Amino acid sequence: MIMKTSNKLVIEKTGAGGFTLVELAVVIATIAVLVALLLPALAGTRPNSQAFQCLENQRQLILAWQMYAQDNSDILPPNDFPWKTSVIRDGTVKNWVFGSMIVPLDMINTSILVNPQLSSLALYNTNPAVYKCPADIALTSGHMRARSVSMNCAVGTRWYSAGAGKPRGSPVGGGWLSGSYSDPDPHYRTYGKITQMTKPGPSMTWVIIDENPDTINDPLMAVNMVPGGNLVDLPAKTHNGGAGISFADGHTEMHKWTDDFAQTLRPGTVTGQGTTIPPVPPSHDTAWLQPRTSARK
Repeated sequence: MIMKTSNKLVIEKTGAGGFTLVELAVVIATIAVLVALLLPALAGTRPNSQAFQCLENQRQLILAWQMYAQDNSDILPPNDFPWKTSVIRDGTVKNWVFGSMIVPLDMINTSILVNPQLSSLALYNTNPAVYKCPADIALTSGHMRARSVSMNCAVGTRWYSAGAGKPRGSPVGGGWLSGSYSDPDPHYRTYGKITQMTKPGPSMTWVIIDENPDTINDPLMAVNMVPGGNLVDLPAKTHNGGAGISFADGHTEMHKWTDDFAQTLRPGTVTGQGTTIPPVPPSHDTAWLQPRTSARK
């Protein structure tokens, strides 16, 4: 503050000086506490962003699937691609998405995913990245696969498996729904149209899921509906023990597995190469997945 005394100007300090050492120490300690609080939150940003992108990918795929049905009188895209066969690429074989992830010719080929002559959803989705969960970094034979999602084995129509009494466009056979391969499955429903999903209903019927890298092969995920039976294929657990799933009504969710599917696969049980996971006791996970896959006829 400036004061005039007689003919002199006198400048007095008002106490607005710099930090004391004690005040500086308090500021540094406060910053350190804030950093300690923020680091765990920042560390979790990447997995959360991956989960968001995974669900966005699922949303794009289920929207393409619904648009296909709308344009084809409710007939769903084919879902019967051979699991370990290299199929000719001349347009005579189609599937909702083309290729098997254990066939070297298909494994890293992203172009087949969006080729409308091969993949039925390619007319509605031109981005091959949506078929790959961003959290899936597993390698097969030293390569990262082009696709990490599969479709419910009870959902879709015939193309490759069409034949006598099984016309193209009729519902898929269901494969392993009863625990052993049968076409058509004698006990459980399959759905060639959305309107056929009366049980368990579109909001309760999953269509596309992140599949476990140790079991993924053809574009379908086989589910054994028999309580306590062998697990055929496994969902992924790449999102903190969970997987992205989309349903026939268009909603998507991230579901975390609690027991069977959260465990590491047992040695020697790589079902993608044709072996089967041993029987496991009934679990919360199978009890959650089965009624959302199909229903008894």
